[in-house]
Amino acid sequence: MVNRWKIGCVLALLIAWAGCPGCVSSRTAPAAQKERAIPFQRVQIGLCEDYPRETRSLASARQDFELLKTNGIRVLRIAFPWDALETAPDKYDWSFWDDFVRIATDEYGLQLIPYVCYTPRWASTGNATNFWRQPSRDNARFAEFVRTIVARYRSRIHSWEIWNEPDNPEYWEGSTEQYANLLKTGSRAVREADPGARVVLGGIAWNLDFLRDLLARYQISPEIDVVNLHNYYETWSPDPIEQIGDHVLRADSIIREYGSRQPIWLAEVGYSDYRRGASVSGAYKARFDYEHTPEFQAESLGRMFASALATGRVQLIAWYRIHDLPPATRVIGDDNNRRLGVVDVQGRPKPVLRAIAFFQFIFAGDFRCLDSITRETRLIRSDGSVHVFEKRDGESFITAWLNSVDWLTPPGAGVDRRHEKLDILLPKPRASQVYVYNALGNRQSTASLRKVAGDEKSLTITLRPGELKVYECPP
Repeated sequence: MVNRWKIGCVLALLIAWAGCPGCVSSRTAPAAQKERAIPFQRVQIGLCEDYPRETRSLASARQDFELLKTNGIRVLRIAFPWDALETAPDKYDWSFWDDFVRIATDEYGLQLIPYVCYTPRWASTGNATNFWRQPSRDNARFAEFVRTIVARYRSRIHSWEIWNEPDNPEYWEGSTEQYANLLKTGSRAVREADPGARVVLGGIAWNLDFLRDLLARYQISPEIDVVNLHNYYETWSPDPIEQIGDHVLRADSIIREYGSRQPIWLAEVGYSDYRRGASVSGAYKARFDYEHTPEFQAESLGRMFASALATGRVQLIAWYRIHDLPPATRVIGDDNNRRLGVVDVQGRPKPVLRAIAFFQFIFAGDFRCLDSITRETRLIRSDGSVHVFEKRDGESFITAWLNSVDWLTPPGAGVDRRHEKLDILLPKPRASQVYVYNALGNRQSTASLRKVAGDEKSLTITLRPGELKVYECPP
């Protein structure tokens, strides 16, 4: 079944069905009740882009809006930079943003989800180089800016994120308490200017202890309607992509204990197609030769989306970003920050653009994850990840892949020789055949479903390195 066991592992079969080993194969009443109890959800899928003053134009913005429209994407995360918009106390420059917001929302019907960020030098406690990521000398100045911009765009923008990655010293050099105070001030300003708007916590880069402190120690829960997380596993983090779901669930546990059950956004996730040999960043080294290539960037989007949305806790997920950046562009972090886009520096679509359009199609409308009631047979030491999603009309999609982080293989190994087979027992009647797609939405083949005991049907899935498969099961 597999050829990867190099350390004398004992091969065994694990049968899991909603945590109930040994259950009979026919669908019992409790299983049907469990299925009915699984709620449907609806998730928004978006893209992110920055519009710095030095390079922006309305013409290039329109091209971005066309790209979103063509690929079925309706959400765009942007920054409203305080330091660029209020150039001096009470002196505002709206010359680009008024037209940008009007065109995006009125002409293209986009949902803008902006974050408000970065301290002007005239308001900052910092110096000539770090002023923008330092706290303001007076949070009342920040509140006045927030009230002004929310009132200006309240008919077109309905959520406001306060700062960006406040747990990351690259974007915030103040303390947790100073951010909590900024957040409370900004939130109250949003609610004064537009009581119906949602206030979004500044995207947490990685530190869930920071989130816990904000909620438990600094009591920010009444001030926010959404908790936002960011994620760059296997790029700036050594954690496997598949653990993004665990990360979401840990955050959800913190919110349930100390918050008010706020929904979670993943408003910035990404995976670069940059590498130099096995080195990707200071935090991650690739094991296999297919990692951090344009082709595998597309695969990784599918893995991230499926793993995160299988939790049932994510309300919105957005890929960072639209454009790759030219090599000469100054960026925070390392070269990965230039190679995260869905189009390259010449504006040519990368494979990841087709992947996001495909997964937008899969997760359009209401769906739910049936992992908890789906049985599977696999090796105990399996490297496979499988998730089963069902639409309201009964159509199902199964995503399956081999994890790229294999702890038995050292970084720089090169060729990945693993393969696996596993059987999925689907918990309700299906058609006799399913369609098999790759991560880009290209149909590759069909596969047969085999009837087993009761109503269940079995599907055999073959997992190969660097390859995400999507199985479409008709209603």
